[in-house]
Amino acid sequence: MKVYQYKSPIGLFLIKPQANGRWGLWFKDDLLGSYHSAMAAADDVYMQATGDYDWDSLDDVDIATDISEWEVVAR
Repeated sequence: MKVYQYKSPIGLFLIKPQANGRWGLWFKDDLLGSYHSAMAAADDVYMQATGDYDWDSLDDVDIATDISEWEVVAR
């Protein structure tokens, strides 16, 4: 399965498959959430609704609009 990464101005986000078939959203070694799809996880990053205060409250940042703008780092 694919692993996605997004290099934000304040740290690296990863979206990785989980053993239960869901997708985990990781930021700075913290699991922020479990999602039904990689796209849903990427949407929370775009919407700044991850649960990470530093990211979610960041202003004036250029953010990847969907998963197609994330880098695939493993298959």
